[in-house]
Amino acid sequence: MSNHHITPALFVSHGSPMNAIAENKYTQDLNALGNRLKDVSAILVISAHWETKGLFTTASDELSTYHDFRGFPEELFAVKYPVKAALELIPEIEKLTGEVVQRDTKRGLDHGAWSMLVHLFPQKQIKVLQLSIDRNKTFAEHLEFAKKLTPLREQNVLILASGNMTHNFSHINFANENASPFDWAVQFDELVKNAFLNNAPEKLVRIKHQTELYRINHPTDDHFIPLLYLMGLRNEKDKVEFPHMSWQYGTMSMRHILLN
Repeated sequence: MSNHHITPALFVSHGSPMNAIAENKYTQDLNALGNRLKDVSAILVISAHWETKGLFTTASDELSTYHDFRGFPEELFAVKYPVKAALELIPEIEKLTGEVVQRDTKRGLDHGAWSMLVHLFPQKQIKVLQLSIDRNKTFAEHLEFAKKLTPLREQNVLILASGNMTHNFSHINFANENASPFDWAVQFDELVKNAFLNNAPEKLVRIKHQTELYRINHPTDDHFIPLLYLMGLRNEKDKVEFPHMSWQYGTMSMRHILLN
């Protein structure tokens, strides 16, 4: 790894909760990535599926599995990912960011977190903490907040940002997981990919100004914001890797991005 003392940071496109019980190239790539990252001491997850006003973290000693969806098969609801909590990260986050973090003792991991962790770290051996997305923040403020979290990478903490490169349901082709992607989805995926390759954070912060392209790919901001976190965590020595790339249902780029 290029940055010896700096832990990689990862963005995953988590897609449908069904990915939790799938076995395919997508899950194999997650598994391989988990093998590369298995020596981290804790995981901080930021998922599209926990938006709050103000900052919150999970705060129970062991995190339950939050099945935050309906209408899926029973076997998906049977998946559990009980894991010890990395509670020691909470004061550290407060110290680094200067922000008050409210503690939620009831909340478990949502599917943006556990549907990925179940493939990355199936042994459940690494402690996890989930941090909410503060919806009071602008894109620029999310980026700045993420920058303040970068010292965690020097403490062997894996920061896992979970969202989706593209996230459009109105044009989705649920009948065909392997449908060819729409041009506007390919264009957006390329734009974000190039922003990372060229280390151009302002491209992501200003992406909403390309209103039509942004809005058709992200009718809501929740699945895009985790990309801002990964961009903010970047240091000048990072190499950018794409450990997985595929399309699902014609509108969803399942690209993962690793800073290493």
